[in-house]
Amino acid sequence: MLIISHIKFVILLFLFQANLFSQMKKNHIKSLLNSLLLICMLNIHAQCITDAEFSKSNPKRDLRGVFLASVYSLNWPTNRLATPAVQQAELIAILDNLKANNYNTVFLQVRSECDALYNSTIEPWGYYLTGTQGLAPDPIWDPLEFAITEAHKRGLDLHAWLNPYRAKTTSTYATSANHITVTQPTWWFKSSADAQKILNPGLPAVKNYIISIVQDIATRYDVDGIHFDDYFYPSNGMNTNQDAQTYIDNNPNNIATIADWRRDNVNQMIAGTYDAIQTINANLNKNIIFGVSPSGIWKSGTPTGITGNSAYSVLYCDAIAWLNAGKVDYLAPQLYWKITGAQDYVALSKWWNDQIKTSGKQLYISEAYYKMVDSNNWAGTELQNQIIQNRASTMDATFGQIAYNYATIKNNSKTINDLLNNAEFKYRSFAPPILGKDAICPNAPKNIRFASTTLTWDTPAAASDGDLPIKYVVYAFNNAAEAITNKDDGSKIINIVVGNDLVVAQNLIDTKYFVVSSLDKNNNEAGNFNSTLGNPDFDLITNKSYLVSPNPFTTQFDIEFKNALAHYANVSLFDSNGKLILEQDYAIANSKITIAPVNITNGIYFVKISFEDGTSESFKIMKQD
Repeated sequence: MLIISHIKFVILLFLFQANLFSQMKKNHIKSLLNSLLLICMLNIHAQCITDAEFSKSNPKRDLRGVFLASVYSLNWPTNRLATPAVQQAELIAILDNLKANNYNTVFLQVRSECDALYNSTIEPWGYYLTGTQGLAPDPIWDPLEFAITEAHKRGLDLHAWLNPYRAKTTSTYATSANHITVTQPTWWFKSSADAQKILNPGLPAVKNYIISIVQDIATRYDVDGIHFDDYFYPSNGMNTNQDAQTYIDNNPNNIATIADWRRDNVNQMIAGTYDAIQTINANLNKNIIFGVSPSGIWKSGTPTGITGNSAYSVLYCDAIAWLNAGKVDYLAPQLYWKITGAQDYVALSKWWNDQIKTSGKQLYISEAYYKMVDSNNWAGTELQNQIIQNRASTMDATFGQIAYNYATIKNNSKTINDLLNNAEFKYRSFAPPILGKDAICPNAPKNIRFASTTLTWDTPAAASDGDLPIKYVVYAFNNAAEAITNKDDGSKIINIVVGNDLVVAQNLIDTKYFVVSSLDKNNNEAGNFNSTLGNPDFDLITNKSYLVSPNPFTTQFDIEFKNALAHYANVSLFDSNGKLILEQDYAIANSKITIAPVNITNGIYFVKISFEDGTSESFKIMKQD
């Protein structure tokens, strides 16, 4: 189910056994036809194709991420001197809160200053974990491993967020003896305006070192992604040319200017990181994705009317070059400005969308939740409007957003949680599959059934690439027709679960049709529609705003509208495989339209009527000679 009309499907007819009949409510087995029909939409071949969203207002494939910062004890752990048990409990509370507020992805900062929020053999334990850089937690534990396990239990994806070059902030704590700035004193320089230490991007050894850190994490941990933020060359520029000698000594390609050379250094590091992750994915059957959240203005003046700090000429960060080289899976530019003004969110978001669209990659926009609580004093509706902009029809390469940072969600600043949960985040979503990664669909869940009020299913066999489902999406449709015609409607998701069952309210069991789909490690989706798991709807069409007759029909049927407020209607006819076989606009004359499909065989069909105001209704009909 719920994957697309391009996928090949099979129809299985299934006769319930007597003991199952006894468990089903009477309205679930109203007719023999409904007890026989089982429509299983399964991907038969390798390519797992994804349709467009049913409605971008309620997308089901929508990354809703949150940056969870460890530096300066911002988000977690907030107390570097707390016991591991206290830090663990704090993290669990964070993950529960994110799940409750319909977020689906965590970007956990695990390397903020060339130290580790995980058990590394390369870099020292982090200061913001234990209060002393290089001091292991007591009792020993691995925060990254714990975070991955607990996130995945809740159906949340977890990306390891790293600062590639930053080696030391302006903090005054003691540096560990095995920190890279101590063991390699020639590998770094200071920022021009402050005491921050930056690994020198011009040194090949630094590039290789950063890649080795990524390789270590990607190999040993079940992370869903590796993420770099916007810290490359110092944000205030290289005013004292601290790397002038490095440019002379490490320029084998004779790049003409130091500015172009600096950009090339970063490009090489990004490309090397991407390539290393692809090798690990191929060798270990992983699906780790790689993305960067660069500063939001590529070049001042681009697009026209935009002014501000240029990532290209100050940070020497050329995200467009990474896109053109195919060395990122996604970008998440930091558009930390309001709608309108010299850094207009709408203009910038559309520009980034269009650049990424031409590269075939994906855009998630980093958003400044923190500006609700700093001197900017944004209203929560500003963020809400930015999310609405992300879902505009013109934003066709944009698949979600990432909030910076968690504190505003924890505190429900400006009632942001309430605003989003009542509108843009009202329904659950999952992160979209990444283009060009794992393209093989998982197998659909097996033997979907009710045991009292518990909807349950069996884990299917592994797909041809060896993948089992990671989690399952449960949908509730108003009728059988909706399960075909509205299969990509995100508002029909009632939950996304990790296990093999879900307790369902009795009123939903009495009135809805259910679909369960599988998600694999790339969030590829495949699932089943079982017509017996719901309330038969042949007799329900008379309760709608129209009448359909005759049903069954032989050559044609009429749709008579009780209140014909519209002048036109678009009618789509699907066969029982979910294949679209007719789509046509009809003028409504005397409150009625007549549908006369040709060259169709006897059987069950599904009809969707779409009106001028954007609303639609669906019903099931039978052709019978």
